[in-house]
Amino acid sequence: MSPKERKWARVKRAGAHGLRRGAWYTVLNENKSNIVVLDVSKKAIPIDRSLLDFTTLKPRKWSVVQLDPQRDAAELAGEAGLGPLYGVCPNCAGRANLKQDDTQLTCPVCQLLFEIDWSVTC
Repeated sequence: MSPKERKWARVKRAGAHGLRRGAWYTVLNENKSNIVVLDVSKKAIPIDRSLLDFTTLKPRKWSVVQLDPQRDAAELAGEAGLGPLYGVCPNCAGRANLKQDDTQLTCPVCQLLFEIDWSVTC
């Protein structure tokens, strides 16, 4: 895939896929009809296409992750310092708690400022 044709994908929901919710991953290969290969920490990871959202533009907004305290209790317990509503930075995949009235946020990891994409939750 050439840089002009680059795509990114993120998982739509929690599951046994092992990917971090809200994080965007570069698509390496999508030649098979139902399997997409993503670059996850420099490893090629195959994942079912139906579990993914795609974009052809480099993500420039925070992803919003909304956890259900009952259904996602284990995930919530494993995310030290994060509440049931948090964002994932489009630049470095750093995470930070969100408030409903936030419109933009500076990433505590890479220190870059991005708008928050409230239109979709992961």
